[in-house]
Amino acid sequence: MKKYLTLVFVFLIVFIPFIFAGNAKEVVYCDDELTSSEIEDIIEDSIGSQLGDLDFSELEDALNSLTGEGKEIFGNDSFLDKIKQIISGEFTENGNSIWTSILNLFFEDVLSFLPILSLVIAIAVTFSLVNASRPSSKNKSIGDVIHFVCFGAIIVVLVGYSVNMLTLTSDTLQNIKAQMDVAFPILLTVLTAIGGVTSVSVYQPAVAVLSGTIINIFTNILMPIFIFKLVFSIVGNLSNNVKLDKFASFFSSLFKWIVGGVFTVFSAFLAIQGITAGSVDGISFRTAKYAIKNSIPLVGSYLSDGLNLIVASSVLIKNAVGAAGLVLLFATIIVPVLNLVVFMLSLKLVAAVLEPITDSRISNFISMLAKSISLLIVLILGCAFMYLLMTGMIMLSANFF
Repeated sequence: MKKYLTLVFVFLIVFIPFIFAGNAKEVVYCDDELTSSEIEDIIEDSIGSQLGDLDFSELEDALNSLTGEGKEIFGNDSFLDKIKQIISGEFTENGNSIWTSILNLFFEDVLSFLPILSLVIAIAVTFSLVNASRPSSKNKSIGDVIHFVCFGAIIVVLVGYSVNMLTLTSDTLQNIKAQMDVAFPILLTVLTAIGGVTSVSVYQPAVAVLSGTIINIFTNILMPIFIFKLVFSIVGNLSNNVKLDKFASFFSSLFKWIVGGVFTVFSAFLAIQGITAGSVDGISFRTAKYAIKNSIPLVGSYLSDGLNLIVASSVLIKNAVGAAGLVLLFATIIVPVLNLVVFMLSLKLVAAVLEPITDSRISNFISMLAKSISLLIVLILGCAFMYLLMTGMIMLSANFF
């Protein structure tokens, strides 16, 4: 009897505000059925109350740090407004403007790279003309000097841009890490409030590994590998007597194996543990509902239904925060990824144009540089995909309905 009285007392303390909050909410426990409009009002009130308790200021700062194009893709709304749009179903209205912004950004990047690529082509063509006009009786070393001068000018131009791309990649990875450090604590807090305690115990170490260890591997190991590959590509094409293609190939393979290994281990652990934890939390929630409904006389079924409404609003918030975080992630990476993609494709086009008209070492270097730039794209997309996987698992967890 003492156990029953204790349960009644605890649940009355928890749910008594909903019983006496006003005439609009008294129907939750006084009537046998609720109309759809009454349910919507209760859920809206609960969502507004819970959103007011969450701090999105740091995510707002991350949004404000985006470029103008990134803000336009996000929608030029505050982060909280974006959450409310997703909850209300109004988010799909921005689809056309997003694609328009991406296309405009793509063509702007193409136009921005035209001068530098035209300069590279002009240098290479000049080298070919000078080398062709050189008398064949002259010493071969003169041709090597001409190649060295022209090749050095091309290196100065393209490596300068490559360093900018490397800096852009590093800044993007740090921005993604900063968003992880802010978004995941909010998601895990809401997940804990819903009752996904087991899931949180799995995701917390996974979040720490993703935002700490994996980002550090990408920044401190993979980015230096990119630099080594770039250096060997340059040195290996300075002279026909220096062959370093195998070294460049080795660093490229090492890069791919590290990325593949990290992604495979992380995703496998997250998928297996997340699915198991979600099943445990689902059983725990249903057990708690059954205990409330059958252990508390008279009002047990009403309290169980009220718990459903509260948890439903929390689930909506959790999924909306996750979706808004992914939109912010997309707005963060789309600008650097498009820059890198356009630069890589432009280099491939220049290498194809120069192959029949200039020294093969120049076209080979430009082609190898394009392959190196693709490694930077893999860094950003790999990190973003793991962020997406982590957020998706959290959004799928504790959906008890």
